[in-house]
Amino acid sequence: MKKFLFIIASIVILLFIIDRTILKQSNDDSDKVSREQYEKMEDPDSLPVGLKKEERAPSITITTLDGEDVTLEDYRGKKILLNFWATWCPPCRKEMPDMQRLYEENHDDDFIVLAVNMTNTEKKRSDVARFVEQYQLSFPILMDENGKVAQQYEILSYPTSFFIDSDGVIRGKIVGEMSKEMMYKEMILLP
Repeated sequence: MKKFLFIIASIVILLFIIDRTILKQSNDDSDKVSREQYEKMEDPDSLPVGLKKEERAPSITITTLDGEDVTLEDYRGKKILLNFWATWCPPCRKEMPDMQRLYEENHDDDFIVLAVNMTNTEKKRSDVARFVEQYQLSFPILMDENGKVAQQYEILSYPTSFFIDSDGVIRGKIVGEMSKEMMYKEMILLP
């Protein structure tokens, strides 16, 4: 029995050493790479439309909370954080203040947050307006009344966010809650 415990303890110590040395070094290297901005794509209009990195984001036409019809192409030339959310979603509620701060700090630098509300999952449409007022959101709130945009973007959980460069090319996707630091790291990579 003592021999068995000694072997287990040795394995645990070995794994700890590997984690602290080899894995930490590879994580440090990946941080260096992730701080470099993506290169602009040559002829982005020739890329396929899809939901993977380095594909053009699918076109959407949607109505804002204010009743204005907009398309994703209306924001061409801007770096876009396209976020799918709902008022009843706790992680969505938690990330919205950080998203607002990021937008306020960077909207003059051709950065926009487009928040697509899953309106078909809300109890009442007025809940969205109340939420926007409560959180003092100033970026466009897009209303997915029938869930077609979520279906088009294959949204399976909330929140889900896409980072789209100024040419309309998807550069990143994050499923789940983001911190302001995560949002910022992704945003600064966008050309």
